[in-house]
Amino acid sequence: MRFILEKLMKALAVGLLALGVSAPAFAGPYVSSKVAAKGENSDYEKTEVEVRLGYETKTGNLKPYIEIGPNWEMKDGEDDADFLKALEVGTKIKLSDNLGSKVKAEFVFDDDGDVEWKYEAGLTYDL
Repeated sequence: MRFILEKLMKALAVGLLALGVSAPAFAGPYVSSKVAAKGENSDYEKTEVEVRLGYETKTGNLKPYIEIGPNWEMKDGEDDADFLKALEVGTKIKLSDNLGSKVKAEFVFDDDGDVEWKYEAGLTYDL
């Protein structure tokens, strides 16, 4: 349990540091970052860190964006982190005054040529 807490504290420290260099999304270039510690029940599995350079613009009801940058993944029991490269493209869509949508595609490349991909779509209703 102590090991899990140590890993979580390290991830939190990196996350707080990343908040200091993150910029809010706006039309134009930005930098974003994210830190996640993952596990199941009380078992720690891995920590993920990503830093992205992005560009967002506005065209009518669309806010398309693109992000690129490095990801690091440190699995439980390993001494070194895996270095990965990421690309994300998507758009936010204003459907009405209260209803919005977001669609995105994310691709993460490792040194072996493998590609982990994810497609997402979602709706948001402002009350």
